[in-house]
Amino acid sequence: MLVELARQGGFWKPDSLVVAVAAMILILGQVLFIPASRTHWAVICSLLALAAWWFIRASISGPGTNAMPFAASIAGFVAAFIVVSSLRTRERYLAGLAVAGLGTIGAALGFAGLFMRWFPMAMRAQNLWRLSTTLTYSDAAGLFLGLSLLVALAGDKRNLLSRIAVCLCAGGLIAAQSRGALIAVLCAAAFVPLRQYLEFLVPLIAGAVLGIAAVATSHTDQTVPLLGVVFVIAVLVSLMQTPSKFLPFARRHKTAIWALVIIALVVSGLIVHYEIALRVLSPSSQDRAVEWSAALHQFESSPLFGVGPDRLLHFHASDGTYAHFAHNEYLQVLADGGLVGFALLIFAMGVLAKAVRRVDVISSCAVAALVCFAVGGVFDFDWHLPFLGLLAGWIAGLSVKRTEEMEVNKATILGK
Repeated sequence: MLVELARQGGFWKPDSLVVAVAAMILILGQVLFIPASRTHWAVICSLLALAAWWFIRASISGPGTNAMPFAASIAGFVAAFIVVSSLRTRERYLAGLAVAGLGTIGAALGFAGLFMRWFPMAMRAQNLWRLSTTLTYSDAAGLFLGLSLLVALAGDKRNLLSRIAVCLCAGGLIAAQSRGALIAVLCAAAFVPLRQYLEFLVPLIAGAVLGIAAVATSHTDQTVPLLGVVFVIAVLVSLMQTPSKFLPFARRHKTAIWALVIIALVVSGLIVHYEIALRVLSPSSQDRAVEWSAALHQFESSPLFGVGPDRLLHFHASDGTYAHFAHNEYLQVLADGGLVGFALLIFAMGVLAKAVRRVDVISSCAVAALVCFAVGGVFDFDWHLPFLGLLAGWIAGLSVKRTEEMEVNKATILGK
């Protein structure tokens, strides 16, 4: 995951092929040596069936390599899922902390790009400088940091890394200015226990201020030293813990707390209203609808089996006449894999939804992150980045609780 984070998410075919091979080796090793429940087998087989169908359609419609990078992302998801789902309680906590650490690294690099106007850690789009991290794509960076934020909220409030991660991931999510990622995080937020928001309130506020400062200064091409100062202050403030008396106060005055939140959102909107208008009125908003319509026309041309992976979409729009992706993974699978591929995708999602459990804080936050990943696929082609596939599989593993019988079997095998 760390290597592919550094290599633009493993998006290009040579990198995605490495991910696919490594993932299959991991899957084979886990299947042979670590026992899995029927639920785990259902998740593994349903996702691998989707990857296999994607490869079959690629081989029939053109070179089999066209299955990359999406098939590699699916394989990476499966590999990470079966590895992480075999972890015990303490190991699961450390695995969640690792996700928070990755988000911290990515956000820090992205903010360095914003300070110095350093491409590709930050990119200029719609006349605004947006955080893009090593993924070099702001929308993917936004989803990455949204997933990391939701998992980081499961950490211990006394852990400094967790506090810094919440701050920087929240700030980076806003600074990426990805509408899809923001919507996905908001849709998933309800799955995180309310207590976690209250315990990480100071880092969340510090991150929000940092993100708003990044958006407010995003229209200039000059370096922004002031943003560096805000970054340092936000990190230092995030180290402060929420006062112990605040939790009882918040429970007694919920209406007042919500009123303050609404006021804060209104004030923030007024501060960055110019930048918000540029994003809302950007041509990409209209292009999405045109691309989705073109994907539906592709599906209609071959509804049962699809036209094959990642075929060009042709249309007439203000920004061009073709696109490589539909910017909606569900429509992408429907157009490229047909009803067969779409049915396999929905079946795999249903099996995974049946396997996850909200039994503790970390599993609740992991479920929230999975919901975020699923919603994020509506707005972009983020699932085509094997790094995000690996990350989502890792998170899915955190949301599944192994049974005592499986723990005993694992201990017996490892003992032998």
